[in-house]
Amino acid sequence: MASQVILITGCAQGIGKEAALFLARDPQRRFKVYATMRNMATKQEQLKTEAGNILNDTLFIRELDVTKQETIDKTLKEIIDIEGKIDVLVNNAGVPYKAWWETGPMDGFYEVMEGNYFGCVRMTKVVVPYMKEKRNGRILQISSVVGFHGIPVGASYNASKFALEGFSESIAPPLRKFNIWVSVIEPGYVATKMNQRFGENPTALFAKAAAYLIPEEEERKIVTDMMTSDPEIVIGNDVLDPQDLAKQLQDVILSPNPHFRYQTSKTIKKLAREKFVDPTGNAVMNAWLKQ
Repeated sequence: MASQVILITGCAQGIGKEAALFLARDPQRRFKVYATMRNMATKQEQLKTEAGNILNDTLFIRELDVTKQETIDKTLKEIIDIEGKIDVLVNNAGVPYKAWWETGPMDGFYEVMEGNYFGCVRMTKVVVPYMKEKRNGRILQISSVVGFHGIPVGASYNASKFALEGFSESIAPPLRKFNIWVSVIEPGYVATKMNQRFGENPTALFAKAAAYLIPEEEERKIVTDMMTSDPEIVIGNDVLDPQDLAKQLQDVILSPNPHFRYQTSKTIKKLAREKFVDPTGNAVMNAWLKQ
């Protein structure tokens, strides 16, 4: 059986890097992974080192900036010329919150939306025609618990993930008719080196974010208290190992009938149940697919 061709964005570090390595190391060699990043000059060496003997065997590193259409088109053409298909797109590249919504510049909102929302739209638009031709595909949108559960810090980041989920929920039913399955992945705190620089758990991370983002002392205290007084209102203190998340992504890729929504921990599932009657999102999909 031919290997599935997987394209992952944002692989310089964090979730993208760990997922690329995990999938490319599959002992059954079910996947050929194209790990992409926007800055090859400074970021590819760590991934190359960790890849070892799977580099240019089941793992291939390419340059791709989701905010620049020319790099998307160039890399997609190269992969299609080599492989003839793309089976799976993992839209992982993203931008963290940049500024406090009330006092920060609007440029912060634009930058986050450009990376977290419009970048995913660009990637989805260019990949879908190849999936339609084969009438087969998986699109995994790496969202977040804050894609459905707004929190009082990082409004620009929340907004970008809400937008991604709305876009994904809209395109998923018609694409299902082409056997292209769109799934939204909603992690909480993942113990990547990037996250751990800011705090060893979600409460510490968001407390530090509030201290960094909010210039006005009274409001900073209000938000910090909200973010730390009841951890389960935030996202709990569930800490997910990147390898566990990568395994969950693999399960979605291999599932014959993947859900629309996936929460990655018990706390996030609890938050989803409180907001959604059906936390898998399948009820919404089925309502359209019955038409």
